[in-house]
Amino acid sequence: MTHFLYRFTGLLTALLLGAAVYAQDIQVEGAWTRATAAGRDSASVFMFITSKQEATLIGASSPASRAVELRTMSHKGSMMKTLVLEKIVLPANKRVDMTSIHGYHLTLTGLNAPLKAGAAVPLTLDIETADKKNIKIEVRAEIKPPKK
Repeated sequence: MTHFLYRFTGLLTALLLGAAVYAQDIQVEGAWTRATAAGRDSASVFMFITSKQEATLIGASSPASRAVELRTMSHKGSMMKTLVLEKIVLPANKRVDMTSIHGYHLTLTGLNAPLKAGAAVPLTLDIETADKKNIKIEVRAEIKPPKK
């Protein structure tokens, strides 16, 4: 019975974390990150964002880290460079893919503690709409096991 309850709780958690978050015509889906080892002070967070109107992701924060940076990668020849962005444009009715380390993503910097698989990281996304309204969207990013 305990094994069943453990599996049921895990399934319920996965379903709740996998659910999309909606706020003011903005949808955030599939937010996740990887568990981190002790001593590691950063982690990338991935997700999809769709806005029914033109909007801009202008920042993010999390109680799990000192800061959250908006990032992408620059590729020149065989060299890759991390770029910290001031904003990420969210075109109207276009699903913005933030699921690759080589494209747009968020990075938690100055982690307060290692991220443990099976838990979730709370995030607040700060989005500005075309009509200059600020929207705060609360998201929980699933923490997946580290890559093997």
